[in-house]
Formats: sequence, C-alpha cells, structure tokens
Amino acid sequence: MEEIIERILSHPLLIVCLSLICLLLLFSILKGLLKLAFCALISAGLFIGYLHFFQDEYPLPAIDVEKLDGIKEEILKYIPKDLNSSLDLNLSLPDKNSTLAPRLP
Repeated sequence: MEEIIERILSHPLLIVCLSLICLLLLFSILKGLLKLAFCALISAGLFIGYLHFFQDEYPLPAIDVEKLDGIKEEILKYIPKDLNSSLDLNLSLPDKNSTLAPRLP
C-alpha cells in the first residue's frame, strides 16, 4: 500500500489528474444536493401557497386536544422513568446468562 502511495506522489501529473477527478466528483455531489434542496424548497413553497389560497374552501380539521392527552397518557406508560435503563420487550425468552435451570411443566 505504501508503495502505491509513493508511486502516486512521485508523479506530479498523476497528482494533478487525481485532484481534478476529486474536484469533479465533489462538484457533482454538491450539484446534486443543490438540485435536491431547490426541488424541496419549491415543493414547500407550493404547499404553503396551496394552504394559503385554499384555506377557506378546504379548512384543516380541528384537533381534539383531549384525545391527544389520552393517547399521551397511554404512551407514557411504556416510556421508562430512568432513561439510562434498557427496555426489555422480549419477555418470552429466558436470559442467556442465567444460571437457573429452565422449569419444565
């Protein structure tokens, strides 16, 4: 591996070519990301415009906060109080490190 690096570093023309390839690769990645961000920005603008102009004809449904509070209380039952502890959801399998023998029916 070191021999390959030494050969590459000993030829200045090869270094220039590899640098140009890296720059072109970086440019193409940034160009793709810029296109993606531009499309997302246009989509978000169209969606906000749609919501603004059609708000009277198609209003958003009202949110029932009492139902959300009920769902929140149900979900909070499953969140551990101590976030450093692990949540063991696989209750059907015995512990592999256990020294206790399995019980037979």
